[in-house]
Amino acid sequence: MKSIINSPEKTTDTIQLRIATTPIMCINPTIATASLLFIVASGCMDTFVTAFSPSPPGQDTRKTPTSKFYTNGDSSPFTTFTWDTPQQTSQQVHDPFEVWGKMRLGLGSGPGSNTDGVFWVGEGALYEAYSGKQLAIFEGFDIGKGVQLGDDHIRQLSRKIFWFRDPTTEEIMTEYESKPVRPILYDSQMIDYHKAKDGSITYSVEASLRPLKGALPKMKVTSRMAGPHQMTINVPVFLDIPIAEERGGGRYKAWEFYDFNVDPSFPSDRPPTAVWSRQGSVPPFNMDNQAVLRFSGYRVDSFQELPDRMRMEVERAYPHFKEPPRDEKEVEKIYGKRWV
Repeated sequence: MKSIINSPEKTTDTIQLRIATTPIMCINPTIATASLLFIVASGCMDTFVTAFSPSPPGQDTRKTPTSKFYTNGDSSPFTTFTWDTPQQTSQQVHDPFEVWGKMRLGLGSGPGSNTDGVFWVGEGALYEAYSGKQLAIFEGFDIGKGVQLGDDHIRQLSRKIFWFRDPTTEEIMTEYESKPVRPILYDSQMIDYHKAKDGSITYSVEASLRPLKGALPKMKVTSRMAGPHQMTINVPVFLDIPIAEERGGGRYKAWEFYDFNVDPSFPSDRPPTAVWSRQGSVPPFNMDNQAVLRFSGYRVDSFQELPDRMRMEVERAYPHFKEPPRDEKEVEKIYGKRWV
């Protein structure tokens, strides 16, 4: 191939290119340099056509796909070239309410379901705001199951326990600055979820250690797909309730966000995950609603899958945390008829 880049004396704006069968004639050196970048690198026109011109099976790619001349200013077939062949993909539409019930509580059938209930386990840390000083390691789990009360109504029956461990020794803390430290422990909770007309999910705490029925602002559980294989689900919680006088009075304030990630096909090697962030009072570490909690966890389907030291502590002192509450009657036995 004859070099054309070293011809500065020719200055017309016409570029003529005949693919693979006619020598390239370029008069403007600047345009030539840009236009022939790939050609010069490949060394010959046949290589250029082979690399950039896909052919149907059986077609000799060395043959010229066209013998048309292209002049500067005319449209070129290379301007619409794409490196990747478009893939035809169909994204399955998932019902967030159905995914939520299966992911959070094991409802439904098939992969992801578990009628015995599911565990959400993990660990994090308790921090002092706003210095960032770590006050404790925070770890534990929630065990819950679901009851399908209607197409748009799910009831959660659960309990949860979280321990505070010393950041240095990792031993379970029993005191902090001469004040007793106890686990965060809810022997049972009952939470109802309703599917709203816009597809979002609303919730209400029907029974809990704290009198939260009707006390929380109406918030929505929202979701969105992040690509075809990941659903993100966000649960906001805001608390501002009175503290009984016998417990010191005042108000208990906190905000919390639960962020879940799940593949709606529930592959066995990719469990759903959760991140929990919270700011509020955490007795005895902080009483002015400023303590910060961070927790990262994931779902498992059996007590035996919990970390060893959690299992040992449950076996020792909290054996009823091996499974969720049996039914509403057990919740009633613990809290009375407060939830009715």
